[in-house]
Amino acid sequence: MFDLEKRKTDVKTEFIAALTTFFTLSYILVINPRFLSAAGMDYGAVFVATALAAGFATLLMGLVANKPFALAAGMGLNSYFSYSIVKTMGFTWQAALAAVFASNALILLLVLARVNFSDAIPKSFKHALIAGLGLFLVFIGMQNAHFIQASPNTFVSVGDLTQKGALVAVFGFFVTSALVSRKVKGGMFLGVVASSIFAFLIGAAPLPEKILEMPPDISKVALNLDFSAITHPALLPVIWSLFIITFLDILGTNAALSMRSGKNVEGLEKAIGVNAAGGMAGTVLGSSSIVTYLESASGIEAGGKTGLVAVFIALLFFASVFFLPLIQSIPIEAAAPVIIIVGEVMLLQIRFIDLKDYSEAIPALMTVAAIPFTFSISNGIGVGSIAYIFLKWVMRKQDEVHPAMYLIALLSVLEFARVF
Repeated sequence: MFDLEKRKTDVKTEFIAALTTFFTLSYILVINPRFLSAAGMDYGAVFVATALAAGFATLLMGLVANKPFALAAGMGLNSYFSYSIVKTMGFTWQAALAAVFASNALILLLVLARVNFSDAIPKSFKHALIAGLGLFLVFIGMQNAHFIQASPNTFVSVGDLTQKGALVAVFGFFVTSALVSRKVKGGMFLGVVASSIFAFLIGAAPLPEKILEMPPDISKVALNLDFSAITHPALLPVIWSLFIITFLDILGTNAALSMRSGKNVEGLEKAIGVNAAGGMAGTVLGSSSIVTYLESASGIEAGGKTGLVAVFIALLFFASVFFLPLIQSIPIEAAAPVIIIVGEVMLLQIRFIDLKDYSEAIPALMTVAAIPFTFSISNGIGVGSIAYIFLKWVMRKQDEVHPAMYLIALLSVLEFARVF
């Protein structure tokens, strides 16, 4: 079913890859409920909803698209859900869930309209997405590791490397990089385990008081969408905004990860459609917008190549509803080194960009820079697509621009202009 032999992998490798990905993104199971509870949603119910929504969407990705990608509630989109739609604009969280559902339905309709995104994305742009997402991962990982911190004068400066969390990340970086350099199978997962143990030993993270407990009641948030609100004039721009941000996010992430896992973007439309369907199901369960996670790259680097990785990750998400105490005990500093190393490997993709052709190189390098510097995948895609079209017209090479690139650029212009 997953073509393991054809893709030169096996069940053991896929399982280790799944563990690696799961433990690098399991933080979302704790963080997402914190964001959504700020909107008035029950923390325990949202935790279960987050796990089940991620499990269902990831399972779809494995079975339908045969991609080794993990899906879960998107960071940034969850804060937009709580602090903008609910707390600032005054909508109920039930109305916000309906808006998220509608935005994902629009994405699914776009996919069903058979817009060919695979051919739309230029080769240099594909490599730029991988490199840009890699640099983004390095930036996120260094933040989580406390290697860097905000500065009022220089925006970013070196962090306090004497604190225990930073020491855990330093230890983890050396251990994980050594294991990866020596090509130890499952080296990234082993690095997370070793870092977690080190954190427990030095008191950087508390040992869990218990490992298992019964999951909270999900009915407090599930099946609570208020569709009567989506025709409200003030909510329509919210739906449009969610549509643009989510679409560009999953387009860029799926394209980059597809390139990384299979050296092409075959089946990209199917993966985007699965993401949208998973997002719709997630709102029914009580979760905010679902996206494909960059951390999937850690499992790909650990050897994961097929949808079986996603199936294993989905099972881990489903099982996690019973393991809240254990998941909470894994410090983010233990996963940070894996995120940094994976980002560095992805950044190497920049060498495949045609740097001699400026109409290819400038948009590509703008994409690489814009993704981490604006802390947004969609912004990077927007800047790159607009620059690409402009320079192709300047060079009278407009016949090289796929029609779908104009759609992506138009959506980006509308987002930058804040017309919604």
